[in-house]
Amino acid sequence: MGVKHTLTIEQVMAFFLVKLKKYYEIADIITKDFVISVPSYFSNVERQSLLDAADIAGIKCLRLINESTAIALQYGFFRKKDLDAKEERRVAFVDFGHSKTTVTIASFIQGKTKIIIHKSERNLGARDFDWALLDLVGGEFAKKFGADPRKNPRCIVRMLESIEKSRKMLSSTSDAPLNIDYLLEEEDLNRMLTRDEFEKLIDPLLRQFTELLK
Repeated sequence: MGVKHTLTIEQVMAFFLVKLKKYYEIADIITKDFVISVPSYFSNVERQSLLDAADIAGIKCLRLINESTAIALQYGFFRKKDLDAKEERRVAFVDFGHSKTTVTIASFIQGKTKIIIHKSERNLGARDFDWALLDLVGGEFAKKFGADPRKNPRCIVRMLESIEKSRKMLSSTSDAPLNIDYLLEEEDLNRMLTRDEFEKLIDPLLRQFTELLK
């Protein structure tokens, strides 16, 4: 207790890989050989760091593969009966994640997968939607009660948790409540979010997403 340790990113990632390997062992898959997927925008330095982490974890990485390529290969494998032997099928895979977005276009014929293009935006994801909402409701709270929750780390965490839940509800409903008891200065945050309001708020991000697709 109380002992400080300085760890490299590779060492931290190695701990994660060791933990991941245990899940395979629980499933009775015993092996030291793995293929690891990485974002397609990873640089050579980032890829080498992951290989070093695998080495520290005692894992033999047979190959690094772009995660979008892995998705396309899986699609081709499980849809092979639906694919034509001569006429190619082109498919776009869109991975809109928490912090990044990747678009991959691939072509398929029976027994063959071809990656046409990868395109990524490392700083576009659902967290940007959440931060836009946080800035909106946090600013309203500060104006109403004279205390800004956007400057308090604990409040930010609580707001992001509730905002994520409300944002997901807007996928299937036209409005969603956002309620946080005793957010700051013993004041509650109670607000109804509407889908129309949300879409207007994130319009700049949606335009950025559209440009990536183009």
